Amino acid sequence: MANACKKPECRCEHIDCDYGWIYATFVTVEEKNTRKDGKILVQTEYEGVKFCPQCDPQRAHIQDTSSSAEELQRRLSERTPIKRAEIYEKQEASKTRIL
Repeated sequence: MANACKKPECRCEHIDCDYGWIYATFVTVEEKNTRKDGKILVQTEYEGVKFCPQCDPQRAHIQDTSSSAEELQRRLSERTPIKRAEIYEKQEASKTRIL
């Protein structure tokens, strides 16, 4: 069995999880131009990790629905308590008007 994530609400009975992370192989396919043959497809494989959907379903959903690494980073940083307080203050400030 893999290492449990040690969160009190998670039992980590799934096999692929290692402290809340799932190791994965990602594949990207890119079309490149060559001088002789025209266009070729280049397939690149790299190792990475994903958030475990059983241990942390919110972060796993954010990772699955983000279209780029920058969007993923922005959406995850918006979850921090400081950032949430800033967003709340901006929303409240836009509602309040001085007469």
